[in-house]
Amino acid sequence: MAGLRRPAVQGPIYAPLLTDEELADIAIVSGAPGIGFSQAARLSERLQRGEQASPFRGPGLDFEDLRPYQPGDDPRRIDWRITARLGKPFVRVYGETRQAVVWVVADRGPSMRFGTRARIKAAQAGRLAGLILSAADRANDALALSLLDGEAFISQPPRNGRAALHAALEALRAPCPPMRDHSASRWSSLLAELETSLPKGARLWLLSDFIHLTEADERLLERLAARAELRLGLIEDTRERDLPALGRVHLRAGGEAQEIDTSAAPLRAAYARHYTDRLARLEDLARRLRGSLLKAATDDDLPRLAALMAGAD
Repeated sequence: MAGLRRPAVQGPIYAPLLTDEELADIAIVSGAPGIGFSQAARLSERLQRGEQASPFRGPGLDFEDLRPYQPGDDPRRIDWRITARLGKPFVRVYGETRQAVVWVVADRGPSMRFGTRARIKAAQAGRLAGLILSAADRANDALALSLLDGEAFISQPPRNGRAALHAALEALRAPCPPMRDHSASRWSSLLAELETSLPKGARLWLLSDFIHLTEADERLLERLAARAELRLGLIEDTRERDLPALGRVHLRAGGEAQEIDTSAAPLRAAYARHYTDRLARLEDLARRLRGSLLKAATDDDLPRLAALMAGAD
């Protein structure tokens, strides 16, 4: 008919990774008494903004110790009474106070866009990140978020307040469609950036399946652990723990097609060993980082995630 135009064809519309109902549930669960808060977080909630004690020493108000004077020390810190008594200069050391920072890294790479029960791994990482950040906001901590998509990443620097939390939640709920590029998530650039931007004494959460974490990445994490508290959140689908017995299947990996027999005993045993070795490697990494390893399945509900989060603290 004259005068009518065919509607423009739009691209595919993808649903948000987190629904409005899930965001509401996250707010409820993160504020429930005894759920999702460590003892330290519950204590910090009673403190005024910016008055949380830091484990790192520096200029502050609370006297902690005396030590011999070193070149570069502020002369105003010299304790003249002790200096006169011992015959050499000593300075006072004060505990530093600063606002705590909670920084969450959520992996949304190709391997995280997989799931067989309830949701994909990236969605579960988003739910757990939402709980962590919501609990931190209730504790008056500053919040920061990084999203890792393959090689690219975006970061929101540390800020405090409801606006910072809402911005982080909006970023976490952004649609996560299948990726054309199936290359593995690469951590090196993000971890190198964190080495320069992560505040001293911050708490850093890494949420991923860690399938492609390299030895070089682990060395970067060890350097980060010298200046921050690290927590690893392993997100996995239940089906990944055991090789499904589907008989002969055709797979495509790296552009090449291959056929495997998933019922073959040697293949199943090799898969089980690989899974056990990978889990042991992550547990060893958590110990080296003086942190903890949280293990969450894609079908864990929010109260279960909150309980795991509290246990990791």
